[in-house]
Amino acid sequence: MLLDAVEWLGHAGFRVDTGDVTVYIDPYRVHDGPGADLILITHGHYDHFSPLAIERLARPGTRLIAPPAVAERIGGNVRSIREGETIEHGEGLEITALPAYNTSKVDADGRPFHAREAGGVGYELRIGAERLYHSGDTDVIEEMDRVAGVDVALLPVSGTYVMTAGEAAEAARRIAPKVAVPMHWGAQIGTRADAEEFARMSAVRVEILAPQPADAE
Repeated sequence: MLLDAVEWLGHAGFRVDTGDVTVYIDPYRVHDGPGADLILITHGHYDHFSPLAIERLARPGTRLIAPPAVAERIGGNVRSIREGETIEHGEGLEITALPAYNTSKVDADGRPFHAREAGGVGYELRIGAERLYHSGDTDVIEEMDRVAGVDVALLPVSGTYVMTAGEAAEAARRIAPKVAVPMHWGAQIGTRADAEEFARMSAVRVEILAPQPADAE
């Protein structure tokens, strides 16, 4: 099962080991781990785009994929991606970018913390016959319907900058994944109580993963 290949690195960071490819999504405060074949970044906030984590995980040939505003800050073997675009990585792995943005989470001036025009994304990974969705930092948005029926959905639950536990439960209802995994809690913001509330409110199977211990940065 695809979930067996997924390891939570804390906050919104994950490692997915397909057997042929090691993929990291938004690695942050990671230990030195298996070298990355592919690193995906959802947006440029420091707790999602960590140059130190990239430096620790990258090796010769590592490929990075990120929205244009982040890609231009990385350089090297990086490919920019916008919502709706699909990139193939070898055989049996496709990465599609979906939008990720706030509809109700705003700062003191009324500006969304993650504005649509900023270009942040989530990712759908097609790994053979299975599909994984990492939503990025987002509220419940209609574009989530595009990933309905995925095998694994990784959804933020902390509120403030992203969905609350209740909103994430609504996202899970819309997506109807085989299993949902709460993220964006336990490090910068959010607690295990948020993850547990998400599990209690969800109509789908929820797995609360134990994070890898964080490094200091």
